[in-house]
Amino acid sequence: MADNSIVCDSSALISLTDSCFVNIFYELSRRLDGHFLIPKSVEDECVTVPMRSRQHALHAIRIKQAVSDGVLHVVTRELSDESHDLSWIANNIFFMGERPVKLLHRGETEMLALAHELGVKNILIDERTTRMLAESPWRLKRHLEDEFRHSVSVNEEFLERFSGYIQGMSFFRSTELLIAAYEHGFFKAYKDMEQDMLLASLYSLKNEGCAVSFDEIESFVKELRK
Repeated sequence: MADNSIVCDSSALISLTDSCFVNIFYELSRRLDGHFLIPKSVEDECVTVPMRSRQHALHAIRIKQAVSDGVLHVVTRELSDESHDLSWIANNIFFMGERPVKLLHRGETEMLALAHELGVKNILIDERTTRMLAESPWRLKRHLEDEFRHSVSVNEEFLERFSGYIQGMSFFRSTELLIAAYEHGFFKAYKDMEQDMLLASLYSLKNEGCAVSFDEIESFVKELRK
């Protein structure tokens, strides 16, 4: 598998397609030395289930078309055993009293299992909890304690096993993918409004659910304007 392949979570796919940025996958797939990959469970979350609802069918149709066009690649290999093991580890890291805190669902665990099995290091995900568990687990512990106003204990053996499993993986959000597309001229048709369009687009992604702060957005744009 090419080094630049990207395994995508449903959260980022939905953020981008609901914000009318599905063309980013078409644009970057022509430049990417690799593929945009999704496990079957992510296709189910993004396409199969939403297609049954008029309210959510629009992004499902856009994603389904990208799959049909060969821009998003659904990997159908069997991942249930590895995904189940990873789910057990991740969802028994944090405890409130005797009760484990469930953090990852099927889509996230299969996405990570797929990346691990294929040796893919790039993970596109907007969902905050999974990224925090991967990048800042002790900060996630404090966040859970603040949110639920309850002390949280940590199974450090399982945390170490999870950290070892994802070692070397790089997590980024739809906002970073949008910025990469901008740097490759995705918004050049807007001419002198190119950066304004980028800023508006980043805010749109935040409104669609991408876990990015206003300060981060302003910092992104300020850095680009230097």
